[in-house]
Amino acid sequence: MRAAATGRLVHGVVVPSFAHIAYRAADRDRERAWLLEQGLFAVATDPTELLVGPEPEEPRA
Repeated sequence: MRAAATGRLVHGVVVPSFAHIAYRAADRDRERAWLLEQGLFAVATDPTELLVGPEPEEPRA
């Protein structure tokens, strides 16, 4: 994932659940921050999961 993101081959990540990005919440937060720093998004398709992306107070890179 990181190679594709840093190579600008993707615009974001779509996963069934954010647990596919990282199991622990702290790790998910770290990965979310990294994705945002790259100007990317992450979306979980499980309707009980929340969208990860720029919040109004978080400018896009």
